[in-house]
Amino acid sequence: MPVYRCVVPENSLPLEKRQQIASAFTDIHCGITNAPRSFVHVIFDEQAAGQSPHPQPYFVDGMNRAGRPKEVIAQVLSGLTGAFVEISGVPADEVGGRINEGPAKWSMEAGMVLPEPGEEEEHWYAGLHAAAAASAD
Repeated sequence: MPVYRCVVPENSLPLEKRQQIASAFTDIHCGITNAPRSFVHVIFDEQAAGQSPHPQPYFVDGMNRAGRPKEVIAQVLSGLTGAFVEISGVPADEVGGRINEGPAKWSMEAGMVLPEPGEEEEHWYAGLHAAAAASAD
């Protein structure tokens, strides 16, 4: 779970740029939150000219677990939009963004309900290690 949906005009970003943006978003999210890389999802949603539901033609729409400090959320959003501008070459005034949050218990990864931020070590990683050990048997 985090999901980052990039709303972009149709045919505006080649595959190579999309791959670079997805990789940068993963680096930013994981570098700030310590989440496993495999949990970051980046989706590109092409909109016909003038059909974007947002005021800017390019928009980074994120969904994360609730519970992180506001400063962390702002750091992630700033990093994402900055990387998008740098990689895409789109002017900053054409890129908007937001991060919505939902309770951890509303999300699953690897077949397990996500723990609250900060409780990963106690609840999450132990479960992942136990599942890996059981499947190795």
